[in-house]
Formats: sequence, structure tokens, C-alpha cells
Amino acid sequence: MGSSHDKLFQIAAGLLATADARGHFHDLNPAWERTLGWSLDELRGKPFIDFVHPADREATLAEAARLFHGQTTARFDNRYRCKDGSYKWLGWAASVDMDDAPEQRLIYATAIDVTSDRERAEQLARVTQLATVYEKLFRVSVGLLVTLDAEGYFRHANPAWERTLGWSPAEMTARPFIDFVHPDDREATLAEATALFQGSTTIRFDNRYECKDGSYKWLAWTAHLDATDDPSDRLVYGTAHDVTSYKDLLGELERTLARLRDTMQAMSTPLMPITDRIVVMPLIGQMDSERISQVMSVALAGVQSTQVEIVILDVTGLREIDTKVASALVDTARALQLLGARTILTGIRPAVAQTLVGLGLDLAGILTKSTLQSAIAFALQSGQIAARAAAL
Repeated sequence: MGSSHDKLFQIAAGLLATADARGHFHDLNPAWERTLGWSLDELRGKPFIDFVHPADREATLAEAARLFHGQTTARFDNRYRCKDGSYKWLGWAASVDMDDAPEQRLIYATAIDVTSDRERAEQLARVTQLATVYEKLFRVSVGLLVTLDAEGYFRHANPAWERTLGWSPAEMTARPFIDFVHPDDREATLAEATALFQGSTTIRFDNRYECKDGSYKWLAWTAHLDATDDPSDRLVYGTAHDVTSYKDLLGELERTLARLRDTMQAMSTPLMPITDRIVVMPLIGQMDSERISQVMSVALAGVQSTQVEIVILDVTGLREIDTKVASALVDTARALQLLGARTILTGIRPAVAQTLVGLGLDLAGILTKSTLQSAIAFALQSGQIAARAAAL
């Protein structure tokens, strides 16, 4: 080589080489050692194919054969092993001078390290594949998927919105999202959106969205803000499901339970008339604060609206009478007395009697009988005596 060519050969950043038909390197510039770590003598000491990645050897030998048949390589990539055991991708351009005698023909080649380019290309391919998968999931998802910007607009909306509400994705993104929300839910919805943009995560939030036909559907939301994005580009990522049928079912269940509760309450504290002046209120089961209050209300209302003069409170069916229940029974009897009705307490067991005595309650005006039958008989007899007295 001339001196100027030799200097260029020595300082070239690219990998320059010649190789013979037997597969050995002849001329190599210093860039090989800087790139792969092998000395030039080490590279010349073995067939070049020994340095090629096993998965690339067949294609590399085929490419070399093409070169010796007069074809030119404009770009061919393969992996060469570095001295530390790693591999680097090299991008080749090469040709053979077919004017040389066959036994003197050499491959004249130049290569550059394209490892980073290949890695970026592979990474881009993976990202593109993931984007394709996510795009398909976005389109076929039965859930309602959206992104929301800080200006209050949906940036993206998947086709499930149209299937659920009737609005196309383009219509959903054309107006502020709050326009679609039921007026009664807007204040809470805006507060939830504000919390999201402040870093909160929505685990479950329900609101009503307007359908294109003017009706409303209940949506249950899960959403969060991607705080890794640039503040000016941050979006809330949300998913929602139509829970209208669940809400309707829950409402019907609550109404049914309310009716059942009213019925059970009426059954648990009935006023059973014996005559137009005598009623029996059998108390059964477990008494709590709500039932105690109900007993008094039912008894007072029954006396006030009728001509009842005697109320028989039968506690035979009560599981337990504690101090609270005992006090409530006495209070009920006193209230009935104020309305002009007498109270007969029946079904008292020995333990209950001890409770009443131990409380030191004033039982004046309250009659007690051991059984319901004796209480009814006493009330009837009292009524007859009162009737005869009134006739005299």
C-alpha cells in the first residue's frame, strides 16, 4: 500500500479486512482490536468463521460463496464474538475483484459496529408488537376504556362506549366529559377527577352517564394517573363497567327488604283484640332498642285510636328480659296509664321477677298474672264488673 493509503487504513474507524477463499483474514486494520478485543494475529490465526456466532455461520459462508461468484454485498449483518465472550453485530459491505487470477482473489470488506442499532431495532419491534396487542385489546375490550386530560376531555375512548351508551368514540372525545354525567353526580365526579390529578387512585367510584337516547346508565370506575409522564402531558387512565342492572337489582332488593322488615315488625308486635276494650300484645324473640321503641309506639297508637281499656303484655315468648327491657316495659305501662288504659303483665318467670324487684322499679298501676289465660279471664271479669257498675 502507498503511505497515504496505509495511514487511512490504520486510523479508519470502520473495520477493514481482506480474506481469502480458504476463509482466513489477510489484512486487518487496528479498528478490529478496538472493537472486538482480539489482536490482529489472533484474528488471522483461525478461520474467520470461528469468530462468527453459531447461528449466523451458515448465512455467512453462503454470503462469502456469493462474493467469490462475482456478486457484491451491499449490506450483510452477522455477529462476531468478542474476546470477553460477548457478541457484537457487524454490518458488512464487500466485494471480490474478479479480474484477479482465481488463486489470488480476495474478499475486500468493510464493517461497522451496528450492535446498538440492532438492539434499538429489536426494542422497537417489541414495542411495536406490544402496541399492536394493546390496540387490539383496546378495541375488543368489553370494558369502557378512556384517557382523560387535565382540561376535562377524554383523549381516547374505545368502541365499547358506543356499544354501551350509543355515543361513538369521536363523540365522546368532542365534548367535556362532565357533559355526559348526570347533573346530580357532577359535583362528586369533578371532586374525584381532581383527586386523581393530585395523585389519588380510584378503586371504585359510581356515577351515571347519559346515553344517546336520553336515558342514563350507572358506571363503576377504576382509574389512576400516570405520574411518570411529563406534567403537561399527564393523563388519567380509566376503565368502567356498566352496573345498571346491578343497581336496579340492588334497589329492588332494598325495597323488598324494607317491605319485609315492615311486615316482620308488624308481626313481631301485633295488637290482638279480645274484645273492643281488651287487646293482647304477645312479645316474642329477642328485644333490642328498635323493638322496644316499636312496642311502645304500637301500644300507644293502638290505645289512642280505639276504645281499648286494658292492654295485656305477654312476655312468655321473650328469650331474655334484661334491665333495659324491664325498664322499657314499665315505661310503656306508665305511658298507657296516661292514656287511660290499664296494663296487665303476664308470663313472668321467676328470674324476670327477680330482675324487676332488683331494679326497684315502681310497678304501681301494673297488674301481673302468671299466664295469658288468667290475664284474659281477669280482664273479661273486670269488664263485666265495670259494665254492671255503669248500669246501676
